[in-house]
Amino acid sequence: IALEVTVLSAESLRNRSSPLLPGRRLRPYVILSSSSAANRGQLAPIYRTRVDEGGAHHPTWRDTLRVPVDASFLRGGERGQGKEGGAAVHVSVLSKRPFRGPLRLGWCEIPACDVVDGLWPPSARRRLSYALRHPRHGGHGRGVIHMAVRLFGPHLERLVPPAPRPAPEPGWFGTAMGIPRAAPASA
Repeated sequence: IALEVTVLSAESLRNRSSPLLPGRRLRPYVILSSSSAANRGQLAPIYRTRVDEGGAHHPTWRDTLRVPVDASFLRGGERGQGKEGGAAVHVSVLSKRPFRGPLRLGWCEIPACDVVDGLWPPSARRRLSYALRHPRHGGHGRGVIHMAVRLFGPHLERLVPPAPRPAPEPGWFGTAMGIPRAAPASA
């Protein structure tokens, strides 16, 4: 099973500039990795988009990547775990720099609960947007990334059961249907 992520675009990316090198040109790209491999003590493979040479602060990629996920990702969505601590796909936005390593512009995570919620079929494509966090301290304000995601693989409907329906409140007996009556004729 894989999470198919189409990295659409980003907006309002900010470059951390220094007084010595102000206004460096952004050449952004995105990398993705799954937390499920890291949870098993393995090095998580990294999937990468192409570099957008002309987009600068508002890049567009439209690249589709398939990130393998395992049962822990699916179970995280079933239990409705919050965005913190559950299985997720990590997304980092970087800028390519000559002669030095990449510059981290921001990051976010795609939690399982945003993909597997029991309301839509697991293979349905969803459009998601996330605020990017600061690469060092995790604060907000580094831009927004737009993606479309869906689960991809055989037998998804059997692997992801529908969400349980809440029990009716006491005194309520489900749906009722009534037939309107005409008002009684007055004498």
